Amino acid sequence: MNRDFVWFVIVIILGGNTLVMLNSEEAADPNLIDIEELTCSLGEIMVSNVSLSEGYECTEFDPHSITHAHPAPVLSVSNVIDNGSAIAIFGDVDHLHPNEISVRLNLDEDVTISTQPNMDGAWSLTVNSSAEQFYLNITANHDLEETTSNTTFIEINRTASVEENGDTVQSQNFSILSAYHGLDELPFPANLLCGFNVAGDDGMPVVFSTQLQADSVVPESFLVIRSDGESVVPNCATLHPADEPLELRTVLLTGDFGTFGETPLRVEVTGHLLTSDGESLLGVSTEDITPLEDGPQVVLAERFAPDTNGLAGECPDGTAQVVQLTWQGGVTGPDGAALGEDQRLGTRVLLEDGATVNPLALVDDDPDNHVLACLAEDSPAQWVVVHAGLFHDPGDIANPATHAEVADE
Repeated sequence: MNRDFVWFVIVIILGGNTLVMLNSEEAADPNLIDIEELTCSLGEIMVSNVSLSEGYECTEFDPHSITHAHPAPVLSVSNVIDNGSAIAIFGDVDHLHPNEISVRLNLDEDVTISTQPNMDGAWSLTVNSSAEQFYLNITANHDLEETTSNTTFIEINRTASVEENGDTVQSQNFSILSAYHGLDELPFPANLLCGFNVAGDDGMPVVFSTQLQADSVVPESFLVIRSDGESVVPNCATLHPADEPLELRTVLLTGDFGTFGETPLRVEVTGHLLTSDGESLLGVSTEDITPLEDGPQVVLAERFAPDTNGLAGECPDGTAQVVQLTWQGGVTGPDGAALGEDQRLGTRVLLEDGATVNPLALVDDDPDNHVLACLAEDSPAQWVVVHAGLFHDPGDIANPATHAEVADE
């Protein structure tokens, strides 16, 4: 209870008693205030106000100011990310004073990890464990008021995926990270990317796990299998517009690949496509193609020093590290607007020291699928989580909630 307020209430009561005594003893004095005139309505209390002739006024009673009591905090988990040795957990706490809340995670009876949400209620925790299967329980606690949220239980199951013949699935050295059927009809400016007329073609950015040799990117090196089974050689294959030194991994394919509800079945490298180190990507393929009606996701996050070649002058003063986010396709704000505060505040980065921060700035100086998150903190970035509905593709379809582990340069 607010002690100052209690003393004030006592003084008011004593003062009221004095006024009653004076009123009874000197009722004939017209300068005295009738205590009945100072009576407040139900739900109001009397407070001092020297600007009024009476010296007091009635105001609405606020129990929060006396008891300072709140409902128990409400805990939610938005993302659980497991890289095989560490689990990053992101969430939010709904409470009037989130900075007074402690979020606690229990791995077993002997291990407890805690953190404090930021002023917006956002929190994150990282658990290091190599166990194949275990359980976590998380609560939000207001220790001063002894209130606790409902417990959230999370099961971590790392049982290896096995093919029918019993062999563990092996990954390729290089891969297609995403194929994004992003536009049904490319606009006229797309002609500038290919150097000839491709307006009206479908647009499909294909993101590779490695950078590419620009002169090996030609239409004949790719084959798209449509939903009707027909094989299509693209009309154009280009690294434009994602052709800056730290990009060079996203190939824009144009052609007749299908329409809404007719997602292509497969994209395959069938020609002499080379990595930046000269290795062949022949045979690399994917059947995981994002349809036209779905929004873009982050498929790669890489951490760089601010003075890395290609980044000089991109981020504001005070930047300690830069995380380059590679999306499935080009992104902007709604209706093609520039990225702004909504996108910056909706991008959260988990640092090695356990803190969760928003970027100092988001930089996107050209209309491609790469966005730079400029961070002021020195602790290395580990994970990036982006809220849904903030980043829009060229068809103005917004992103789902998305995340990526941050790789070092």
